Amino acid sequence: MYPTSNRHELEQGMVMPGHRDSNLQKELNRYIPAAAAFGGICIGALTILADFMGAIGSGTGILLAVTIIYQYFETFEKERAGELGFLGL
Repeated sequence: MYPTSNRHELEQGMVMPGHRDSNLQKELNRYIPAAAAFGGICIGALTILADFMGAIGSGTGILLAVTIIYQYFETFEKERAGELGFLGL
């Protein structure tokens, strides 16, 4: 994921406090690859640890199940927020 793939957020006025608008893409290019790599390493370590500990099912299966459950939760919350309105009142 790179800042150019999220151009619509950048065009909608996303700002980074303490940085110029012209410098935003450069700053995001600096942090996004490192954050993505760290997240991948953490997920890989979690999967390997679950396999070694003999968790019920494989580490990959557990990761997949958690991801699916979280996706359902996000969908449910988005639908609920849409029904209740922006402020939930």
